[in-house]
Amino acid sequence: MTRISRSRELAYALGLIALALLAWQGHRLAHWLPAFERAIESLGPWGPAAYCVTLLLLGPLLVPDTLFGLAAGAAFGLVVGTACYFATAYAMCLGVQWLAGRWLGSRVRALLEPRTTLRTLMAKATARGMRFTFLVRLLPINPALVSYALGAQGIPLRDAAVGNLGMFAHMLPSVYFGAAAVHVTQMAGARHPHWGIDGLLLLLGLGACAGLSIWISRRAWAAITRT
Repeated sequence: MTRISRSRELAYALGLIALALLAWQGHRLAHWLPAFERAIESLGPWGPAAYCVTLLLLGPLLVPDTLFGLAAGAAFGLVVGTACYFATAYAMCLGVQWLAGRWLGSRVRALLEPRTTLRTLMAKATARGMRFTFLVRLLPINPALVSYALGAQGIPLRDAAVGNLGMFAHMLPSVYFGAAAVHVTQMAGARHPHWGIDGLLLLLGLGACAGLSIWISRRAWAAITRT
């Protein structure tokens, strides 16, 4: 878990650096934003629908989940982007878990053999039910991968129906990053008069969101190791 936490912390740090670079040089990219926004708006309700279908198709292939969060935030903003991302990922994970439990159990277990940490977590999840499943979902591990593992271990879908809610803790920061990147670029391009204050508040909010996500993940891991 230490390696996973450090990787996530590094990703957040790099994300903050990227936002700082956008604040500095975002005016060079700002002229592309109106075309991007018009392209999204031209799709109407089909824009979120196309995003959701893409996630449903590519998520089970273990495409990095952060990419979907960044795309949702950039395309639809924080609120709509979070709703689309979380609801679709939630449904996708239930589907993947059912598929793994019904058809792919032995194959998934073989693939998990070298993944000692995840294999150990799944062995514990079998006996510890819904609460343990929720704690596992608070960890920053690819949600589809966890769903394959849960299904292969025979974890009931009723446990996952509640446990999957834990994914929200590490999905929100990636959507926030995507939405913040667009907002920072817009402010840099428009030479926003209150850029200093608004930009600082934006970065502080993002830092608080990322910090809370890391704290939750560490607390979840501590609770898991005590179980």
